Amino acid sequence: MKKKKNKYRLKYKNIAIMFLIVAILIFLIKKGFQKPFKVELKESYIKVEDEITKDLVKKATFKKTDVTEKVKIKNTTCEHKIGKCEIIFVVEVDGKIYEFKKKVESKDTTKPEITLVGNKEITILKGTSYKELGYEVTDNYDKDLKEKVKVKGTVDTSKEGEYILTYEVEDSSKNKTIVERKVIVSAKSPIDLDLKDFTLEGLFKGTILEKTEDKGDSYINSIIFAGDSMPLYYVMNKMISGKNLWHRESIDPEKALTNTIYINHMESNMTFVQAFEKYQPEIVIMTLGTNSAGFMKVEYFIECYTELIKQIKKVSPNTKLIIQSIPPVDGSYDNNTTGINNKKINTFNYYIAEMCSNLGVKFLNSAPAMKDENGACKKGYCSWEAGEHGIHPTKEGNQVLIDYTKTHAF
Repeated sequence: MKKKKNKYRLKYKNIAIMFLIVAILIFLIKKGFQKPFKVELKESYIKVEDEITKDLVKKATFKKTDVTEKVKIKNTTCEHKIGKCEIIFVVEVDGKIYEFKKKVESKDTTKPEITLVGNKEITILKGTSYKELGYEVTDNYDKDLKEKVKVKGTVDTSKEGEYILTYEVEDSSKNKTIVERKVIVSAKSPIDLDLKDFTLEGLFKGTILEKTEDKGDSYINSIIFAGDSMPLYYVMNKMISGKNLWHRESIDPEKALTNTIYINHMESNMTFVQAFEKYQPEIVIMTLGTNSAGFMKVEYFIECYTELIKQIKKVSPNTKLIIQSIPPVDGSYDNNTTGINNKKINTFNYYIAEMCSNLGVKFLNSAPAMKDENGACKKGYCSWEAGEHGIHPTKEGNQVLIDYTKTHAF
């Protein structure tokens, strides 16, 4: 019996020895095949938009010596591709090239971007209709996501209040983006107010330029003043340099689409749109409408002005375009209803501000700075000299407008 037990002990001992020998052999084989060159990445995965460069490398070693600065990329299957891929790193040591193949996961972790056309907060009048202004979608990987945007929420224009519209989109990697637009339905229409009570205060938030610190003459000198004869008077009254002027007397938004303009008092043989396309100005304040308020239907005026702005933005997308309000005229014009008067100017200014809100353009509401307590042009601010008839600003009136521009900067 004892002899049998010894036999079993010997058997188990031999098995243990065999396992130990196998383990040692495996260790030695692995060590023999172990590559001297290793690469460790900064992240456990790479982003699909990342450029495949050595910047992805956290540390590279050759026989435990740091060679991170010497690493190069030989080849990759990861360029702008989602899923499993491979990067081949190389390093040169003592004239010999060593490779290290790294299997990685390429992921898209970036959310799509929704850009709303117009402002994120707009105001419309009760009883009017709400028209969706639109949106654009961009993504680092997926294309044509616009059709996948879900717009949720409604605007009841029969009831005064604030309404939230949400715009939601998800890309192929389940990255989701949600943005909101606030639509304010207002029962109080400024155009129904008396002259002395007319105000745009509280309306078109984000569109009407708010008060800022005084930006000084350097800000004014960086601006191109464009439009009809109104910006011309800035030059005539020595408020701005003649080299900051794009204009044509008596031009309106309809004519501005086709008629040529003066640039710095010289015939340019270009329209406003062509001038924007050629010169790509940094910042422009445009003033149009004094002539239009006397004879154009406001709806057609806004239609033409909208088209003009759209064309300008298309050819010169980086220009900071500011639309200025039509300045008031002398109170004597308010005695007639057929031509220009301050009531019509107020109406035009309201719809110009609304247009700017819809187009995502800034509105410089400088007109109130020139008004008296009755809502007309303050005495001394609108000229009666040399046949001006109380329409164009005087030097004092222009100074008020320039000061307002400095303190309501883009």
